[in-house]
Amino acid sequence: MRIRIDKWLLVVAVIALSTLSWWMPLEPGPVANLVTGPEKRHIADFYVTGFDLTAMNEVGRPRYHLQGEGLHHYADDDTSQVQRPQLTVYRLGATPWVVSAGQAQVAAAGESVLLQDEVKVARLTEDRRDKLEIDTSVLRVVPDKKYAETDQPVTIVTDLGVTRAIGMQADLKQEHLHLLAQVRGDYVKQ
Repeated sequence: MRIRIDKWLLVVAVIALSTLSWWMPLEPGPVANLVTGPEKRHIADFYVTGFDLTAMNEVGRPRYHLQGEGLHHYADDDTSQVQRPQLTVYRLGATPWVVSAGQAQVAAAGESVLLQDEVKVARLTEDRRDKLEIDTSVLRVVPDKKYAETDQPVTIVTDLGVTRAIGMQADLKQEHLHLLAQVRGDYVKQ
């Protein structure tokens, strides 16, 4: 009889251990934390509506001014999405440039701004003479370098006429525009 009881105890112990080994991974605990590092998700950590921001240089003069209807900041990559932005790039002793668009993405630390949806660039002058306006669909601006570029079609309107091209590099400080391809112009005789 003793052999029979030992056999039954052995069978019950094996069944209990196998059931326990199946059930343990289902328990929450340290096994659930096997993922290394925090999960990164692109979710806004704060937002602002109707904002107005001016960045200053070392001597306290405005470098650029950014305003918009709304701004969402994302902590995972330190970028910001701006709705209806207007970016003013100031130049020492010269009229500023104003860039507006439907939306923009500002890179970390404001190093560059990617503007999209009906981008308009204008050089402001007090008497509206020497007008210069640029229209495109996408424009990347580096405010500190006063540089802008696009590989999309551009239309440039001045007092002299209209110029169209594909792609542009612009030195906003020196007012130098380099048109990249398929340049065509219609000019008014003065």
